[in-house]
Amino acid sequence: MLIIQWAILSNIRESIGITNEWFENSWNMELYVLASISLPVWLYFTYFDSNRAKGTIGKRIMKLSVVNKENEKINLGKSFKRTILKLSPWEIAHMGIIFPVPMYFEDEPTIRLFTIVGILLFAIYVISILANTNRQSIYDQLIGTKVSEKKENYTQQSV
Repeated sequence: MLIIQWAILSNIRESIGITNEWFENSWNMELYVLASISLPVWLYFTYFDSNRAKGTIGKRIMKLSVVNKENEKINLGKSFKRTILKLSPWEIAHMGIIFPVPMYFEDEPTIRLFTIVGILLFAIYVISILANTNRQSIYDQLIGTKVSEKKENYTQQSV
């Protein structure tokens, strides 16, 4: 990820055909965001939430883990589905900022529909966690997963 960002943002970018005008095209900007930000983040969450540690580095520091309804490690497929649902507000907001023209290149940028939809979906996620007695997000409820607190004796307790 850092190599891609360095190549695109460094002085060598013009030698590989990436100019400021290249970024004005929404599809090019989306490709850049997808390759250098979104995809690495998806892979990070998908891998770490499904490995034997049952969570990302931050979850492990906070003594949390992602498990299924039986408090077992989730598989890669379930972790991928969870990641897609969890990060969809972020991706929808990206689309709002990038399409039809990247907001950065507009003289008078306005708030766009997809940006509002992404923010509202994020708010729904937060409200679903606060309203649920098990503190499960709506995407965890849909996928059949939960974030649990690790106890000292390595048993799991729902957060």
